[in-house]
Amino acid sequence: MGLASDLNADRIELPGFPDVVARIHRVLSDEKASAKDVVRLVASEPALAARFVHLANSAAFNKSGREVSDLKTAINNLGYNTVRSQATAFAMRQMEQQDWLRPIRPVLADIWKTSNGVAALSFAVARQVPGVQPDESMACGLFHLLGKLYLFARARQETIDPAGIADWEKTLNEWHATIARTILDHWNIPARVAEAVENQNAIFEADSRELTPLTRILCAAKLHYRLRKPNARPEPDAEAALAKVRLNGQPFEVLAAAARADTESAGTAMA
Repeated sequence: MGLASDLNADRIELPGFPDVVARIHRVLSDEKASAKDVVRLVASEPALAARFVHLANSAAFNKSGREVSDLKTAINNLGYNTVRSQATAFAMRQMEQQDWLRPIRPVLADIWKTSNGVAALSFAVARQVPGVQPDESMACGLFHLLGKLYLFARARQETIDPAGIADWEKTLNEWHATIARTILDHWNIPARVAEAVENQNAIFEADSRELTPLTRILCAAKLHYRLRKPNARPEPDAEAALAKVRLNGQPFEVLAAAARADTESAGTAMA
């Protein structure tokens, strides 16, 4: 699929990614762009604008309870990290509706559902960890499968059937985090977020205490989501890795249990 050349070019364009969302990422990365530019661009896509106003009024994102009725206030209250990540989540859902991607709709739907679940848990747990910004933690969750999204969309673009590739799963597992990092760097996403996404499996390779809190949250949220799903198969190594993750002096699982209500609220709002 020309993957090596794409990576060497330090720029990967997601096939089928809605143009308005790509433009939002470009504007947010432009130091000369103003808040008015961001609002004007988001307003050009009514469904996305409505999503931000909805989020700004949800229990998960509006602790004050004061109603938000205009897009500018919604964007200001949510912050640019949330705008970036939620615009990407919107793009994922839009990609599901494109006819040329119809054969992989179940895969796209699963990527979105998993990203949403990991993001909601990451967001809720981060609220209990001093020094970690919940919006950045949420962004890590929503971005962590961008590499898989790219690989499946690119295969479809080139009329390649992944089922016919013997080492497809190996390619996914080895490359998707690196690809996601390249995409995030191109979008000028904060380096600590891109680093966490790139190291989303690092707790299998290193002492989790050596990882940044943002990386630990993403690693643990990803495992928790996978291991606690109904009918999940046993994974002793993953369970052992998850059990070792501690944040603010507490096991991740304790924080996840305490954050259950917030996780459900955030997941519902984002969905």
